[in-house]
Amino acid sequence: GAAKLTKEDIEKVFSLYDRDNNGSIENEELRGFLKDLLELVKKDYDAQDLIEFEETILRGVGYDKDGKISRKELTMILLALAKLPPDDDQ
Repeated sequence: GAAKLTKEDIEKVFSLYDRDNNGSIENEELRGFLKDLLELVKKDYDAQDLIEFEETILRGVGYDKDGKISRKELTMILLALAKLPPDDDQ
């Protein structure tokens, strides 16, 4: 099964991307996070995949409200992705 995500894991990921330490992941930080995330779930992807992936993920956490991802929203994203089957059909 999938490895269990701990609070420490989520904390690590959050601080990795929250470069300005303002308590949220936004703008370039967010773009980097989503790109890295897509690389984890899909080996070969193009710009269109990235755009669709961003929209799906961000819609799922109500991103349009404030343009940032909080620690809680990051947790939701990571937990949802942890449940996805790996992309083995490449």
